Amino acid sequence: MKSILFGILFLLSITIMGTSYGIETEYDLEYNLLPKKIHENDIVTLEVYNSQNGQVSLDKIGNLKVESLDTSIIEVVDFEKIHPYKILVKLKAYGDGDTLLYVFNEGSASLEIPIKVYGNNVPKKISLNLFPDTFEIGENNQGILSVLLTDESGIPTRADKDYLIKLSTSKSGIASFSETNVFIPQGEFEAIQTFTVNKEGTITVSAKSGELETSELLSVETAAEKEIQIFVIPEDISSSNTSSGHLIAQLFSGGSLIKSTEDITVYFEIESSTDSETTNTSSDANTINPKGYFQIKKGQTYGHELFSIQKGETDSYTITATTKDPLIIVEETFETIDVELYGNKDIKFEPLSVLADGSRQLIGVIYLEDENGHPVTADRDIVVPFTTSDKSISIENSIIKKGFESSLVYGNMGYFVPTDSDVAPNIPNAEVVTLDIDGYTEESVSLKTYVPTDHFLKGEQHWIIVYMESSDGLFQIPLKQQIEISNSEIFIADKEKIETYPYFTLIPITTIDSGDEDLVINVDEFETSVSLSSISSKPDSLILEHSERLFAGVKDMFVLQILDTQLLPVKINEDIDIKIFSSNPSILDFPKNVTLSHKSSFTQLDLTPKSSGIVEVSFISEGLPILTEEIKIEEITPTIEITSADIVEEGDSFLVSILAKQNGLPLQNAPVIWEFEGGFATISDELTGPTGEALASIISTSDDSVKILASIDGPIQSAFASKIIKVNATTIDVIDKSDDSFKKPDVGGFDPILIMVPAVIIGMVLYMKKKSK
Repeated sequence: MKSILFGILFLLSITIMGTSYGIETEYDLEYNLLPKKIHENDIVTLEVYNSQNGQVSLDKIGNLKVESLDTSIIEVVDFEKIHPYKILVKLKAYGDGDTLLYVFNEGSASLEIPIKVYGNNVPKKISLNLFPDTFEIGENNQGILSVLLTDESGIPTRADKDYLIKLSTSKSGIASFSETNVFIPQGEFEAIQTFTVNKEGTITVSAKSGELETSELLSVETAAEKEIQIFVIPEDISSSNTSSGHLIAQLFSGGSLIKSTEDITVYFEIESSTDSETTNTSSDANTINPKGYFQIKKGQTYGHELFSIQKGETDSYTITATTKDPLIIVEETFETIDVELYGNKDIKFEPLSVLADGSRQLIGVIYLEDENGHPVTADRDIVVPFTTSDKSISIENSIIKKGFESSLVYGNMGYFVPTDSDVAPNIPNAEVVTLDIDGYTEESVSLKTYVPTDHFLKGEQHWIIVYMESSDGLFQIPLKQQIEISNSEIFIADKEKIETYPYFTLIPITTIDSGDEDLVINVDEFETSVSLSSISSKPDSLILEHSERLFAGVKDMFVLQILDTQLLPVKINEDIDIKIFSSNPSILDFPKNVTLSHKSSFTQLDLTPKSSGIVEVSFISEGLPILTEEIKIEEITPTIEITSADIVEEGDSFLVSILAKQNGLPLQNAPVIWEFEGGFATISDELTGPTGEALASIISTSDDSVKILASIDGPIQSAFASKIIKVNATTIDVIDKSDDSFKKPDVGGFDPILIMVPAVIIGMVLYMKKKSK
């Protein structure tokens, strides 16, 4: 009766097992691309395998399909099925670009794998750079133009041949270039030149060489309207023998003093209010100059003329001043007084508008005057020093010569408008005067840099532009100030080749190493920084790529690839020999040497780890940094767990099940070999099911014990386990024995398990049903 019950239980388990065998196991597709960085014309390998619950499954994929979205970039050329559990797909890269690989099979989710193929390192674009790209006529009219060969990402790229680049503009006459045909020879990457702007307008500047073409806008704005103001100092002039007057013209724009960008001629004519006749003679001291001219020189804010007064005349005069470009007509009046007063006191100071630009300039006139406002002639040389309230203001001592009434005063206001602009002659009872100083405050000016690209090529000379900028545009860097650049082990400034322009400074920079760094630049109290990256299109480093999970006894692919500083694949000019050192060859043994061919950026190694563990591998070659990688090898020997009753009676039928796992996952479809001592099997599974289980029904024939022995042949390794079941025992004494040895990998396909239910058991069940009726 017990045997009948065991038979029923076994039948039920077979029924359940048969149902479970019909359930399809759900897997996730995983992949590994070797190498990951693909160069044009490379043949690379895509490894595809199954995973379940995050664990690598050793069940091989069936009916895998791989398709390329764009076969002009990459194409599937072959499938290899010799790997124990992976499908190896050979891919051929034909052209640079981005595309997708579609990977799918029945029973698994599909994959979309992004693929990027890097092309040969040849220029793909022209970068045209104009500094500045906005001008104002009358201010700075000079700039720097550079033409740069780059890749698709804007990284400088050496010319693979000679490039002749034609510069053109959408409208002529607005800008002119040093050269309209720019030549970049093979191996170079950039050409640089100066250009000037000539008149107002907006143009498109184009650079073209074959199919490479680019353009940039250049704007030249109209200069603000200029005006000239004239001053006669002093307003009352003595008509003594040595008296004279100062005629001063200053250039303004928008109410502010400006420097002239060219020589401006000022014509003047003096006319008496009483139309009295003036006669020129050979003696300047006794005549008044009725007509004349002087100039506001380029770079100056003012022009000056000293005119003499006709002796003994008392009259009112009008000076008319005229300029042609721009056309300006202005008038100013003065009076002459026939007095001859002498003294050395009562000094007056008449200031002019001044510009804080760091240059020496006319800031006013000092003259002698009595208490009635009448002009006084100096009875001796009078030296007049000045007191200033701000250290940036520097005023020269002025001398009124004996026999003269007045003298010009020169000074320097510094480069920035001071916070306090009070000045006074350093004499008793002198009045304090607040100067009218045009320009920019120090707070409104900043130091800046310009680079056509922040990626510099190692071993080449590049350049940066250092300039100052105000709220209205470019600001001239103080001439006396030195530009200081922070020390760097990557970027070296060639100070002997620095080029200084009116509104900017061009500094050559040579890169001697690869890397990223911020250069700090100082001009007096001003500071700025520029972030630069030094890259190399030459071999710079090695990288080792392999599967994330490596198993003892399983052959896998290792790829050693050479990269440049951008971590991009680079083809070398000659073969490179690489020595390899493994810390433990008993775990993973690499060849002692490999050679990277100049025909490719990588080499492939097929290796079989010998045992589990962690090993360090170093790759050493001349001219490249040492690469050391830690590699972990995992154990995948299957495990078998036998489950059954611990005690049976002689002649009883009982069930035995085994659970097989590999790499933490159920080992399914694995062949099972059963052996029994002290009993025999009425039925047994020949393969493990989807859950990794297999069952057998045993009838004991011994009166002492039944020994169960089970072994499986996994897809890679084998395993063995045993268990002894007591017969007719009164106490449980269970001894489990297992054999951890395994066989060499034996890879085969997996066939579905067909469960056959013997007719004798079916008959037994039918008999029990009839009897119950």
